Amino acid sequence: MARSSEQSPAKPAAPKLVTPTPTLEICGLGRVPIDTSDPSAVARFLASRTDKAGRRWLSALLNSADVRARAAGLFLESKLMGMHANEQGSDPVQPLEDQSRDTLVQLAIGANDPAVYAMAVYACNADTQTVLSGSCQQISLDQWASLDADNAVPWLLAVRQARARKDAMTEAAAFARAANAHKTDGYNFSLYAFAEPELPSDATPLDRAYLAVELIGIESAVGSLQYRSASLHCSDAAMQDDGVRQQCAAVAELFVSKGTNLLDLGFGAHLGGRAGWSKARVASLMDERDALMQVIAQVGPGNSDDHWTCDDVSRGNAYMNQWARWDELGAARDALEWSGETVAELAQKQRDFIDKMRRDAQRGQEAAGQPELAP
Repeated sequence: MARSSEQSPAKPAAPKLVTPTPTLEICGLGRVPIDTSDPSAVARFLASRTDKAGRRWLSALLNSADVRARAAGLFLESKLMGMHANEQGSDPVQPLEDQSRDTLVQLAIGANDPAVYAMAVYACNADTQTVLSGSCQQISLDQWASLDADNAVPWLLAVRQARARKDAMTEAAAFARAANAHKTDGYNFSLYAFAEPELPSDATPLDRAYLAVELIGIESAVGSLQYRSASLHCSDAAMQDDGVRQQCAAVAELFVSKGTNLLDLGFGAHLGGRAGWSKARVASLMDERDALMQVIAQVGPGNSDDHWTCDDVSRGNAYMNQWARWDELGAARDALEWSGETVAELAQKQRDFIDKMRRDAQRGQEAAGQPELAP
C-alpha cells in the first residue's frame, strides 16, 4: 500500500497594510478625511462647504441699499464665484463679466463716491491702460483724483501714466499733488469692510472664516501700482534734486503715518530710507512691519491648511471683525497689543520663519537637482 504524500499546511496570507486616510479637524464638522498631500484639497473642500453661504452673501450684496456694498458685490461677483468653480479652490484674478462691469461703471458715475469709483477704475483696468473701450470709456483716473483730491493713490497712478507717455510736466505736477495729500487709500483693502455687513446672519463661523480668506485673496490680487509709480519717480538720480527728495520723503511719511495696510507701511519705510531717513527709524519701522506680519500669522484666518479648528476659526473671525472696523493695520496693531509679546520678539520670530522657509526651499531644490537659490 503506497504511502500518501503529506502536504505541508499552507502559510497564512500576510495581512494587507491599510494606510489610514489622513483627517483634518474642521470647525463644526469634526475630523474630516482629506488628502493633505494634495495642496489644493483643503481649499476645494472648504470652498464646497461654504458655497451656499457665499452665493447668498453675493445676492445680499447685489441687492444692498448701501452703494459701497452693492459696488463690492458687482466687483466680486465673477471673482468670488470663480474661486468656488475653480477646481484648485482659488482664482482671484477672474475678470468681471461685461454686464457686471457696465453696471458698476454706471453706479460709479452716479454715486459720486471715491471708493465706488476706485472699484470701477480697477474693473476697467483704467489704472493700467489709457485706451479704454465700451462703458469703460466713461472712467478715468482724472475723475477719481477729482473726487478724491486729498488721496495720494489716484495721483500716484496718474504719475505712472504720465511717465509712460513721457510727459514729464504732468508727471511732476501729479506727484506734487500726491506729496501734498493727507491720506493714502486704494480702497482694494476695504472690500471686506464694505461687504461684511451683508454676510448672512446664519452663516456658520467656518463660513465667515473661509469667505474672509477668499476675499482677502481677491483684495491682495488687485493691482497696487502706486508703489511702483512712487519708486520710479523717486529714483536715486531724481532725488539729487532737493525738491524731489522732499516730496518723496513726504509721500513716504504719508504711507507710514496714514497707511491702511502692511504694504503701505513696508513701502513707506523703504522709500523713506532712500529719501534720507535715519537708519534707526527705518529699522524700527521694519521691525514693526515684521512683528505685525507674525502676529497676523498667529491669529489671522486660515493662516495654514491645518488651522481650521474652532479655536483657530474663532481667533480668525475676531481678527476680521477688527479689520472691518478699522483696516488691516488697525486690526494687526490691536492683535499685537493683546499678544503679550514685544515688537522685537515677534519680529525675530517672523525673520526666523522666513529663514526657515528659505532653507526648506533650498533643500527642496537641491534634492531635485535644481540650481541654488540666489541669496
